[in-house]
Amino acid sequence: MERRIMRRLKFVVVLLLIVACAGTKKYILSDEAQNVIHHFNQIKNASQKELMAGTRFETPAFIFNSGKPGKVVMILGGTHGNEPAGYEAALRLVRKLETHPIKEGKAIVVPMANRLADNLYKRRIPVPEGVDRERGNLNRCYPGKKDGLPMEQMAREIEQLARKNHVQVFVDMHEAWYFHLDTPKESNRDRGLGQTIIYYPNESSSWLVINLLDQMNNDIDVPREQFSALEMPILHSAAWWAGKYLNIAAFTFETANKLPLQKRINDHLKLAKIILQMSGLW
Repeated sequence: MERRIMRRLKFVVVLLLIVACAGTKKYILSDEAQNVIHHFNQIKNASQKELMAGTRFETPAFIFNSGKPGKVVMILGGTHGNEPAGYEAALRLVRKLETHPIKEGKAIVVPMANRLADNLYKRRIPVPEGVDRERGNLNRCYPGKKDGLPMEQMAREIEQLARKNHVQVFVDMHEAWYFHLDTPKESNRDRGLGQTIIYYPNESSSWLVINLLDQMNNDIDVPREQFSALEMPILHSAAWWAGKYLNIAAFTFETANKLPLQKRINDHLKLAKIILQMSGLW
């Protein structure tokens, strides 16, 4: 009798494992995004810098330089691997900048900042046992560390890239679970950031965010899908670092995961386009 019960228990455990594996989320990049990745080494009108070169975290940054004086805009995608609209949009932006050259200044795009997490469709990468797991979350690792854990090193390389190129406008593309204007009461702030532009409270950011809201919401008829402005990016995030340490216009763009993927991608691309136009690059 005991053996029979044990066999049944084992069967149930195996069945549960199969169901769990079958339900594991996966994400397959769109054909358009994959095409850009397959041609990373052939992108025209841009110089390419490998961040964390020679490691499994290596990822490219594309520097589109007009050769003329002007503002420098830096845009990140793929900081969180389970927020695909950000890196889908950033990859499309690379292609757009290749075919539609900027007229002045520089545009720097890091389309898959945490490429390993993007490939795994995970928010963060694993860290050693006993270490705070948020040290595997790139958006909690600023300012970075030269000899730190991988994402702390990546944060430092992104910082150095921004400093070297004298970046004046910094953007990080993200997604959140709920619409900010329709967030369940039991939710916390992180889950209710969908359709927000989170800005660092300085003069440069404040001037831009007003115009961003006006232009984004002009074509959005559904109230909860409209964008809201929130002050102060989360502590130790990329936009927080850029605003605090560089004193520049710095933003975290958050689209709502409840919207269709293509809509989220389009929102990110429109926000990026407005930033580039208002900065004089396009």
